[in-house]
Amino acid sequence: MRVLKFGGTSLANPERFLQAAELIEKAHLEEQAAGVLSAPAKITNHLVALSEKASLNQPTDSHFNEALDIFYTIINGLHAKNNKFDLAGTKQLIDQEFQQIASLLEQIREAGKVEDAV
Repeated sequence: MRVLKFGGTSLANPERFLQAAELIEKAHLEEQAAGVLSAPAKITNHLVALSEKASLNQPTDSHFNEALDIFYTIINGLHAKNNKFDLAGTKQLIDQEFQQIASLLEQIREAGKVEDAV
């Protein structure tokens, strides 16, 4: 089995997301293959900054909103290219994940540190 992994700049925008999807689909049709997607460009940096700032009880709004905007930009672009893309459902999923991140940030603020399990 062949595994294709994409992340970072390979998933930075809707066009790159679609390119990754096409490569995964092509590999799957030609041979037994799977695709693995990690974080789009800048997301990991924002998550690290969020946890560091929360542990120091510093504002996190800018990193939080920028990370959320990255995902919204990607899904809005995917929907613009394919109106069958479930924009509302995907937005709801992203919002739920970011609610969980907000909850974790609050726990980090209260603890004054990032726990290993986060």
